[in-house]
Amino acid sequence: MESRHHVVVRVTHWVNALALAVMIGSGLRIFNSYPAFARQGESFCCYPFAGHKIPGWLTFGGWLGGARHWHFAAMWVLFLNGLVYLGFIYLHGEWRDLVPRKGVVADSWQMVRFYLAIRRDHPHQGKHNAMQRMAYFTMPLVGAMAVVTGLAIWKPVQLAPLTGLLGGFVWARFWHFLAMVILVALTLGHVFMVFAVDPYALRAIVTGGYNEARSPERRNARPFVNLFGPPPSLEASRPQVPPQQPPQGGQP
Repeated sequence: MESRHHVVVRVTHWVNALALAVMIGSGLRIFNSYPAFARQGESFCCYPFAGHKIPGWLTFGGWLGGARHWHFAAMWVLFLNGLVYLGFIYLHGEWRDLVPRKGVVADSWQMVRFYLAIRRDHPHQGKHNAMQRMAYFTMPLVGAMAVVTGLAIWKPVQLAPLTGLLGGFVWARFWHFLAMVILVALTLGHVFMVFAVDPYALRAIVTGGYNEARSPERRNARPFVNLFGPPPSLEASRPQVPPQQPPQGGQP
């Protein structure tokens, strides 16, 4: 059993999950107060569901004022937690496991081929495969996009140059909504892959311990395939050599 995640990474991961859930739910409740992007009497090109509210069970905060309070409280938690996480992985050197390397696009394509059962063997990976690297590297960038666009629609007068740079209040609100959609998609994809490919990673993000013999590469695991099977033994992975036949006629 090896240690995979430092305690700082584990704590910030769960704080981030909770804060993100509160922000998304409260943000959707705020959005429902005016479920469109165009101003009254105008049209907007890029949102075909104008006027249709988000289902209430997906929202959080109860009412507009309450949702705003929850949203801004979770915003500071998410922002400060993100600074702690980014500062730690930079000082601790863990950013090297997350930054995409040369050939990451080609390596990601090989992972796609493996997940689609076009390729038989799991591509070689380290702590994270190429697709994970791209996803984990993208999330902080999208989070920064959410922060910048959120500030632009929170203080559109005081931060008028920023709001204008984003295309005005309507477009800034749309970019903020889009950042939320991307974060939700990345999060759902992450959760799905954990349960469908590497459920052993759950222990690692709670206690830090991880059995490398159970890694997806060792199990040759794709979604719901070889999920809980035993890791292949070293003996089974070695090429089989046929036994030598005794010499004929009793010759030594």
